[in-house]
Parts: sequence; structure tokens; C-alpha cells
Amino acid sequence: MRTLAGLLLLGLSVAACADPATRSADSVFPFETRLVSLDNGLHAYLIRAGAPGEVAFVSNVRTGSRDEVEEGRTGYAHFFEHMMFRGTEKYPDYDEATSSIGAARNAFTSNDATVYYLVASSEYLERIIDLEADRFQNLLYSESDFRTEAGAILGEYQQGALMPGTYLDRELRLTAWDRHTYRHQTIGFEADIRGMPEGYEYSLSFFDRLYRPENVVLVVAGDFDFALAERLIREHYGGWEPGYVPPAVETEPEQTAPRDILVEFPGGTLPIISVNYKGPAWSATDRLAVATQVLGAVAFGSNSDLFRRLVLQERRVQSLGAGFGLPRDPGLLTIQTMVNDPGDLESIQAEIEATVERFQEELVDAQFLADTKSNMKYGFLMRLETAQDVAFALISFIINTGGIQAVEEYYATLDQVTAEDVREAARTYLTENRRTTAVMIQAED
Repeated sequence: MRTLAGLLLLGLSVAACADPATRSADSVFPFETRLVSLDNGLHAYLIRAGAPGEVAFVSNVRTGSRDEVEEGRTGYAHFFEHMMFRGTEKYPDYDEATSSIGAARNAFTSNDATVYYLVASSEYLERIIDLEADRFQNLLYSESDFRTEAGAILGEYQQGALMPGTYLDRELRLTAWDRHTYRHQTIGFEADIRGMPEGYEYSLSFFDRLYRPENVVLVVAGDFDFALAERLIREHYGGWEPGYVPPAVETEPEQTAPRDILVEFPGGTLPIISVNYKGPAWSATDRLAVATQVLGAVAFGSNSDLFRRLVLQERRVQSLGAGFGLPRDPGLLTIQTMVNDPGDLESIQAEIEATVERFQEELVDAQFLADTKSNMKYGFLMRLETAQDVAFALISFIINTGGIQAVEEYYATLDQVTAEDVREAARTYLTENRRTTAVMIQAED
């Protein structure tokens, strides 16, 4: 299993239809889709897509490290990514039950979500739904099981802490955030992980409050019968009792001055510069929010002038990337680069700041803007090859809105973004008082 500490995919979306065939000619999403809504609050999207005879079943839990609001209790969203594979009374060996049908299955955790997925032959659809519904409603683990997994998570933390990117991310979060739960990494604070073996009773409460039908959205994509899938979902999930308790996530206060930190990594690494700005929350209809995503691509993406010069022509940096995907709550807009020459740090940082100032003052070239928006839209469509691709394309919409209806709104908004909007996004969000800069170098000793 893998932990995603960063942001979810940028600009992924689809549109829902009331019935499989009711899709307008100008809809962005090309596949037949049906929404199944249960009285307990569960929503399931059925999508006919991918290769013949294949089905992908994805359970999107709208709970991530963002939802860990209790003092000393970070890391439990990621913990359940592990524990959900422990089994139930009906299926005590989940690994054996899924292996017997040749299923590929895994999970990942992020700031805003925990996602479980399973891909197998469509002939096993009934077994798949039975397996997944059972573990979400009847997960069973002992205190001994809990302690064992808590120890494994500590090992995962210690291993990840030795990676330069993870090390920098931890220090950056502590510097950039004062109150919001984005302050801690998905895996949690080290002290909380070390204390986790004593948290068995708390873990039961966490699961009981957050793993409820109102907080879970299913996506079934592939080659299968819609009527059969709907009947099975109603049969296996209809008795799941509602009771979701939303956590009281604290609002981050306005940042009023730039923040800077020098991080010394106790191992080998080239220098890394991470320039971050407090940005907006995700929205399909806020033109400035969508323009901010476009800004990241045109100013710092792989087709940008800065990337072409620093990475391809002058080769002064190993990499340059922009993380302008927007999370559920206002998050960080990140520009990060790995520098070849430690003596070039100040110069590269100045290049980034100059690029920010340029986009605050100038309008992006009209053709470049049009090409970037087209790439965001049609690049998404070109990636929809397999049933799993299609199901994964829904994740950011589901986590941010609770459904997939906003796709048409998102791309309609994207179409409307102008060069003036991109400049306004730079002027609004890429300001000095919203900036946190972290520079990481290799420790001398």
C-alpha cells in the first residue's frame, strides 16, 4: 500500500447522467454513467468504460489526514488504509479472497481522502461487491492486530523520513501552517505514531464516526450490466447504518508576512528550493480558482519558458515542477526545483521570483493560453484508457464535492478563463505575504 502525501490529481472530472443514455452531444465525459443513490446517503456511479470483461471497483472515503483534528491522534486515516485489509468474520483472509478471483487491489491515503480499489474480471462483480460492502460494514481486528499494524506504520514512517522529499515536506508543513490539519503529513506526527499502539479504542471510534455511507462514494467502471450492479449495491449496502460525524477542521488564519526556512538534510541530496503560496480551495465554478491551475502550467509547467531555459537549455536544475492542484480546503501552490550547483541557489530562487512578477504584470500569450487549456481538457480525455483510469479520473471531483456532477461546470469554467484571469490569479495568490520558502541543503556533517 502506498501513501500519497501530496495533492490529488489536477483537473480530473466526469459528468453524471440520470440514465445510461441521457448524455448531451457536447458533454466532456464520453462514457455512459448512472447514479445510484441509497436512502442511507451512499452514492454509487456506474460507468461503462474500459476493456471488455474488466471491472474496476473504487471506494472513495472522504476522510484523509485533514480530518484528524484531535490532539495526539494524527495518522489514523492512513492507519485504516492498512487495517481495511485485515478481513471480517465472513472473509477472514481478504488477501486470499481477492487472490482467488485474480483481483488486483490496493489503497492510498492523501490529505483529503482514503481510496480503496480493486480490479478484476467482470464475471466476479457479485463477489467484489459482497467483499467490499462486507469489509466497510463489518471490519474486524483485535487489539493485537492493531498493535502489530501500528508497529509496521512506525517502520514506514522511519523509512520515509530518510527520503529528502518527505523530510522537506515535513518541515515545510510545520512552517507554512499554524492551525489547519494540513500542518501534519498524511502518515502523522512521529510522537503520535509512537503512541498509536495504545490507541485501539480510539481507532474503533474513528472508524465508527467516519466510515459511514454518507462519507463514502463508490465508482464501478468497466464492462458490466448496470441493472445487476445497481441491484447488488442496493442489496449489499442498503443496510449500512448512517451516522457520519464531520470533524471540526480549524480554519487557518490569514498569513501576514513571508516565511523562510533553511532545512539541513542529514544525508546526500542536491539542494532543493520549494516556494509555496497560500492558494484557494478547489472549485469548479470559481474562475479565479480554475485560472490559478492554469497559471501553474503556463508559468512553471513543462512547456513554460522557465522550464525550457533552466531544465533543457542551461541545465542548471535537475527538475522544476508546479503543484497547483487545489485541495478541499485552501492549500499551498508549490513551485519546487532541485538545483545542480549549491552556489546557484540564490540565482535560481531569483529566477522563480522574477517569473512570478512577470505573470503579475504581463498577459500570457493568447495562443499559449489556448494550447494549455486544450491540453488540460484533452489530455484528461486521452488518459481514459482502462476502467481503472476512468475510475481514478473521478477522485478529485468526488473528494471535493461528494459527487461527479461538476465536471461540465469545471470545463465550462476552464473555457472561460482569460489571460486577464491568469494575471489576476498571480496578483491575488502569488504575493509576498502568502509565501513560504523552504530551501534544503545537505548537512555538512
